[in-house]
Amino acid sequence: MVALLLVLAFAALAAGVALFIADARQRSPRRAWAREHGFTFAKVDDLLAGEWTRGAASRGATAREVVSGSAYGHDVHLADLGGVTVLAVPTGREADVVVDMRRNGFAPAQRDDDLLEVAGEGGFTVHATSAGPARRLIDERVRTALATLPKSVSAVWFEGAWVIGEFAPDAAAEDWDAALAPLALLADAARTLPPREAAPLQVVDVVGEGVVEKRSARPDDPVELPTRTTGGERGEVEERDLGDDDVTAIAGDAHNVTDLTRVRRVQGPSSIFDSEEK
Repeated sequence: MVALLLVLAFAALAAGVALFIADARQRSPRRAWAREHGFTFAKVDDLLAGEWTRGAASRGATAREVVSGSAYGHDVHLADLGGVTVLAVPTGREADVVVDMRRNGFAPAQRDDDLLEVAGEGGFTVHATSAGPARRLIDERVRTALATLPKSVSAVWFEGAWVIGEFAPDAAAEDWDAALAPLALLADAARTLPPREAAPLQVVDVVGEGVVEKRSARPDDPVELPTRTTGGERGEVEERDLGDDDVTAIAGDAHNVTDLTRVRRVQGPSSIFDSEEK
């Protein structure tokens, strides 16, 4: 009986060692890839997987064998979620729409009832929670990214402030490298999706701090402005005495005085041009 127990214990130990060696062989490319790019490596990241609920993250698995770094102006995170390798890139802004792009022929482990089929693009079928924003998302950047993604990328989904690429089980380090630039391009295009919260209006003060307005300096005496008027004379001017005009006033007839209540109409020609006074 003791011998049998010893044999079983030895067999269990051998199986454990074999699994450890197989796991080390499987994980060693991940560490080597991190060292090659100057990225950091962590066995477990309890917070990273909590950012996502779709795709490979729908099972709620913890992110393991996490490689984190920066490429093409974006942070990147390579991790395993329940045996599925994903490459996640933050977009910098929370989106209110989920977009799921699946390579033709790929069957996801979990189907979401709130996703609608929107379009087909670059060998991918596009699903989204809202069709309009998803159609506007598909621009030249998205088309270029989908066309240049390695064949080992089975799906790409936009969720929250992230774009995540899901790899096939046979993906290698070359595939991770090839997926960095397309996913960074998709992260830039994700800014066209409607934000989860509207950005507050920022009012910029047009007058900078420390700027003192200059007051206008006014002289005590009025300023003599230039004028075109001159006091000179041109030619000989006849001097005339000031007095009455030579023309008799129209209303100066003392013989036709009225009480100003009515105007008398005089029948006859006008006397304004007569030389003699009547």
